[in-house]
Formats: sequence, C-alpha cells, structure tokens
Amino acid sequence: MKILKNRSLNNLNPMEFPLLPLREMVIFPQMSKTFYVGRKDSIEAVQLAASQYDNQIFIITQKDSNIENPNLNDIFEIGTLSEIKKITTGPDKKIIKITITGLERAKIKDFYDENIIKKVILEKLKSKPLQDTLESETILNYLVKDFKKYINLTKIPFESIKQISESKDEDMLINSIIQHLKTTIEKKIELLSETDPIKRLTILDKIITDNIDMLYLEKKINFEVRKKIDKSQKEYYLNEQIKEIQKELGQLTDDDFYTEENLLKKLEALKTPEYAKEKALKELRRLNKIPALSPEAGVIRTYIDCILELPWGNILEESNDLNRAKKILNEEHYSLKKVKNRILEYLAVRQLNKMTKGPILCFVGPPGTGKTSLGKSVAHAVGKEFIRISLGGVRDEAEIRGHRRTYLGALPGKIIQSMKKISSNNPVFLLDEIDKMSSDFRGDPSSALLEVLDPEQNNQFVDHYLEIPYNLSNVMFITTANSKQGIPYPLLDRMEIINISSYTEIEKLNIAKKFLLQKEQLENGLTNIDIKISNACLIEIIRSYTMEAGVRSLQRQIATICRKIAKNIVLHKKEIKSIVITKRNLEKFLGKKKFIQPEIDKVLDIGVSHGLAWSEFGGSILPIEVVLYPGTGKINLTGKIGDVMQESAHAAFSYIRANADLFNIKYNNFYKDYDVHIHFPEGAIPKDGPSAGIAITCGILSALTKVPVNAIIAMTGEITLTGKVLAVGGLLEKTIAALKHRKEKIIIPFENQNDILEFPKNIKDRIEFIYVKKALEVIILTFNEKIFKNKVERKKASLPQEYNKKNQIKGNIKDKIISDKLNTIIENNNIITQ
Repeated sequence: MKILKNRSLNNLNPMEFPLLPLREMVIFPQMSKTFYVGRKDSIEAVQLAASQYDNQIFIITQKDSNIENPNLNDIFEIGTLSEIKKITTGPDKKIIKITITGLERAKIKDFYDENIIKKVILEKLKSKPLQDTLESETILNYLVKDFKKYINLTKIPFESIKQISESKDEDMLINSIIQHLKTTIEKKIELLSETDPIKRLTILDKIITDNIDMLYLEKKINFEVRKKIDKSQKEYYLNEQIKEIQKELGQLTDDDFYTEENLLKKLEALKTPEYAKEKALKELRRLNKIPALSPEAGVIRTYIDCILELPWGNILEESNDLNRAKKILNEEHYSLKKVKNRILEYLAVRQLNKMTKGPILCFVGPPGTGKTSLGKSVAHAVGKEFIRISLGGVRDEAEIRGHRRTYLGALPGKIIQSMKKISSNNPVFLLDEIDKMSSDFRGDPSSALLEVLDPEQNNQFVDHYLEIPYNLSNVMFITTANSKQGIPYPLLDRMEIINISSYTEIEKLNIAKKFLLQKEQLENGLTNIDIKISNACLIEIIRSYTMEAGVRSLQRQIATICRKIAKNIVLHKKEIKSIVITKRNLEKFLGKKKFIQPEIDKVLDIGVSHGLAWSEFGGSILPIEVVLYPGTGKINLTGKIGDVMQESAHAAFSYIRANADLFNIKYNNFYKDYDVHIHFPEGAIPKDGPSAGIAITCGILSALTKVPVNAIIAMTGEITLTGKVLAVGGLLEKTIAALKHRKEKIIIPFENQNDILEFPKNIKDRIEFIYVKKALEVIILTFNEKIFKNKVERKKASLPQEYNKKNQIKGNIKDKIISDKLNTIIENNNIITQ
C-alpha cells in the first residue's frame, strides 16, 4: 500500500471511494446498520459519497477508538464497501444519522488525502470456493449444531433465523450469523479478512462456542445469586420463628452482636464507666422485649451503637517534648510568639502535673491571621488528635446538646458526634467562629457552651440524646473569633483570650517566602520550577494588590502568579527550570494595581483631622471633616456612624464650648449662630466606637480657629466632657495604618502605654508614640501657637516642644507626665478639667 499525491476529482478511479472510519464497530456484507456520524471529515466523506460515488462508501474500523483524527496507521486495512440507504440530520444539526448496508469485502490498495476528505483505492477481497469434501461437511455440521444450541439459549428474532436458513453460500451464512454474536474487534477483523472458507468457518464456530460458554457462565452466576438470596430469606424466616418460640418459653435472646455477654465485652474494652454500662444493658433488655421490625428497635440499636462508638476511657499518650513542640510550631507558623509560649507553658505544666485539666483558649483576631490552622499545629505539637466544628450561623441549642430521643430522627449534638469520629477522649477540639453564633426561639447555643467550656463542669457534660454524663475534662478546647464583641460575657469569662493582631508588612513578607509560595507551587504542580519573587516585589504585592489584616488575599495573588506560569508552560509546551518575578514584570501576572498608595498631605485643610479606626479586617486612617455655616447651633453628623460615635462627637463639641475662652475662635456665638457639620468620608462603610473622640475635638477646633492640624500626626482616644482621654483598642492595626500614610507621630491615651510593649521592634522604631491624659495636651501637640487667644497662651503653647525634647524618644515607651507649668495653664484659665 502506498500514499498517492492529490489529484483532480474529475479523474476518478472506478475503485476509488470515500473512507469512513468507525469506532468499536465492524461492518460485514449483507449487514444493515444505523448510526450517527459526527466528525467533520466523516460527515464530508458521507456527503461526497452521496453526491459523486452513487452512495457507495468504504467503511473501516479504527484500532484505537480514542483517536479523534485517525491516520493510515490507526485503521485496519480490511473493511466493507457499503451502500448508504438513508441520510437524516441529527438532533443538534451538527451530526447526521445514516443507514448503510454492507456490499462486499475489500482492502485498501492505495491511500491519499485530498481536500482533507480521506479517500482510498480499493482491492476487492474474494473468497476461495468451498470444496465439497468431508472436512468442509464436518465443519458445517458442527457449525449448524453449535448455532442451534446458541439459539436455544438466546432470543434471536424469527426473521433473523429465517434469513440465516435461506443463505445460498457459506459467505452469506457467515455474514448472517456473525451479526448476532459477541466477540472482540480483532476476532471480527480476522473473520472479515480471511479468504480460506474452511478457516472462516472454523473461526466462526470458535466464536459461537465462546458465546455459548459465556451464556452458561451467566446462567450459573445468576443461579448462585438467586440461591443465596433465597437462603437468606429462609434463614430470616426461621430465625423469626425461633424468636417467637423462645419468647413463649421466656428465653429472650437477640443476635450475637446484641447479647449481654458481647455487649459487656465491648463496654469493658472501651473502659466505659459503670453508669454507662448500666444504661447500655438496660436499653439492650428493652430491645429484646420488642419486635425486631418495630421502629423503636431501630432507635434503641442506634443508641447502643452511639455508646459503643464513643472513646470513653481511651487516653492517647501526648508528647511532652518541649523542644519538638517548639520546632513544629515554628515550622508551621511564623511569629505568633504569645500563642506558642502559651502552648509550651501547658506542656511544661503537664510534665509536672499529669492531672491538670486541658486549657480553654480563645484566639481572637482578624480573618486570615492563621487562627484555625494554628489549632491544627497545636494538635500536631502536643501529639493529639484534632477535630473541628464550625459554629458560624448555629442558632439552635440542640446543635450543641443534641435532641432528646423522643423526637423522630434525633441525633447527638455536634460535640458528641465529633467525639465519635476519633479514637481518644483527649483530643484538641477547635470550636471555629464562636462569635458568629446567634439565638432564636429554639434556644441559645452560647448558653449550652457554658457547660462545655467550664473546666469545673465539663467532666459531667450531658447530651440530651446520650442522657448520661460524658467526661470532656481531658479535651483541650480552642475557640476562634474575629471579635470579642459577639461573644456573651459569661462565655468569654470561661476562656483565656489570646489576641492575634494583624500582620505587619515584614511578617507578611516572611510568611509569603517561607510558607505561601511553597504551598502554591505544590498546589499548582510547579515544585520542579524555581520561582523567585524578590522582596521588593512581595512588598509591592502586599501594598498594591492586597488590603487586609491577614494573608488570605496575599495567598490568592501568589496563586494567581503560579497559575499564569502553569498556563504558559502548558500552552507553549516549554520546559522552564526557573522564573524570576520582579516589580517590572509583576503587572503581566497580576494586572493593574488594585490599591493606589494614598497621597500624603503635607498640610491639612482647615477643619480636617486624621483619627485612626480599627475593624476585624485591620486598621485604617479615619479622616474627619468639619465645616461651620450660619444656622441655629445644630450639630449635623454624616458618614453612616453609630450611636456611640454620635455621642462622642457631641461630647467633643461640649468640651470645646465649655473651654471656648481659652482658644482664638473666629466665630462669635458659634454655639447658637452657626451650625456645625461633621462628616466622616467613605459614607458607605459603617463606623462606630468612641476612639475618634480626640480627633473630632481637633477637627472642630481647627474649623473654629481656622488653624490647620499638624499633618504628620494621627490620633486615637476617647474624650470625656471633662477632657480626659480614655484607653482604646486595636492599637497595632491603627499603627500599621498610620505608617502606610507616612505619619510620624501617633497620639494615644496614657492608659495604653503597656500595649506598645508587645509591638514588633520594627514598628516601634518607625513611629513616635505620644501618651496623653488630657485633651489639652492633644491640642497643644497638634496645633501651633495661633490656637490660643493672647501672647501668654502662645508662650505656654510652646511647652510641648521642650517637653518632647526631654521626654520623647522615637520608638521608645516613656511615661509622659504633664508638667507643672501645664497645670498652671489649666488653673489660670479655669479650664473645666480635673
């Protein structure tokens, strides 16, 4: 066989026909078949046969049905020249349905490809005539005998049997019989290609014999299956009769699993307490007194199974190796020293006192800071099993305590169900999103947790379904929350709170390099490629493509880079050993920047001050804008603020009004002839809390005196009517936000000075913290001397500069005490403060 060059369609060879390759199908002469044609080349071949070849087409079989576009090596040489009887459009108009009838066998002589439609030159395959010999007669007799046996085992239509009996020669006989037999493609091709009639009949007889053997095997398998089913039904019927007889005799038994002896063995192996054994045996006796098919029997069996599935007394030996635990915690999480130290303290205590109860810790921090994964690491470090349940959206008390068994479909609560999944009763148990629970008419799940999370009570925890106490005192409970505000105080009081603050840029950088990049390389199948992302590039991703307290968004951006690399490798089929991501090519992977760095105001507008805000998603600058206009002394507040923030604004205005004589206010009778409008930009974002008090005070005072606030200072602190500055929360997040906006100083309440001790050194070194007790200190620090009425006040206003030189060192925590001269200012001007 050879491949010919393309030639004109006008010069057709009489033995040239379009080629139609089929999958998993062999066509024989005299065989009629209907099938769908969907491949483009095949549809064009059918259309060509219908238009130019008198509906004749050469049908051949593929060697591998998975090949979409077969070539010369993918098809068998032998096929059948067939006639297309009918062509109709398929259901979706992209395929066609054809009916063909096989005419005669043929083989490919020459092969060429013309206009994508494959066509071949054929050579007809002629069988040798069957000689009238003893051998041929014997084979035919065996063939007819075996086929009759096959007919008796199957349901071949009468018309087909009649057609076979009317066969004029051996070829017609073979072609008629093979249509009703099951065999492999290779066997059919062998039968189709053979020209020796004796060999063809022998091959066909072997196929018939194989089909008969297969039918006998199927019948045997069906008989065995039916026999087993009948046997099990018989055994069930006899067992039920025996039970009824024994009930009449007073001899109550159950199947082997539920005998008292076997149940006791299982309970002893589980080290079950006596009260649990008595309860299980009592339920077993009830089970034996009721019919096996009673609905109550199923409830009791499920209850006994629940008792047997709980790890009552199996305590897993935990690891007390502090060095190993420290190594695991450091390998799996970066930073978080406070949490790690608390775990090491627990292990140290366990070495000294084996009977100590498991701690109940609560990790509180923004999303994405590793609270949940930290729970897994704790379990790994102490060598315990780990289980986790999510409490987000739980509002039914029964989710914790379970349902009473009187209810249909009753189940244990989440605590007991989770304990059933493990093999020890001293795991690390993570209660995720404990601040997201709610309550309704079905009860308060947080109240149900009071017993679970109380070390003095949880050794007798009673689930409504179980109805007997279960000891949870060996469990190490860890809970997570984004904010303490959503946790009821009685529940909060039972837990040891460990605050997990937002990550700094340096911490995010190290987490990305040591953990996230390796994880995403493994996730995206790039472990054999050296992906290098420079530190400057990672910082750019953190600043320009993410805005979060944790690292989830950072992980998604790194995952995006890995996916782009994977796509390029697969699309261009390139082998890449290493790739470097820099700030120059970063936009090719992540697109345009999502967050533009804020512009730094060198001078703030009149009436504008910068406070600091904090939420569970991190910290941010809180700009406050104040304007005055003629009116009746009203205070207008806008910016979607809460009640507490509104009260804080009123308190700030009242403080300024009470001390108005001290300041150089440009508006006479401002409190009755002018309206004050205080606006908090980004009005779609809800805001609340008292920490903006001193910032609101400075904003109002700036508008009244027309003196701008110092642009390098941000501030946070609650203000009282008497001018005291009270403590606030979220200082680390607020400090990070101030650094992003390039603030040089932060004014914070004096009571918060101890919070700064836990800040990372690189944070403390980059910004100056100023501690204040009184609102007047804030005013002196944030305004110039023009804020006061006369020269005396201007001279006194210079005091904070001397005070800063002597007592403030950037990044260090020092007690800021109001000088005696400042007290003199307060006394001489009768400022309402104490």
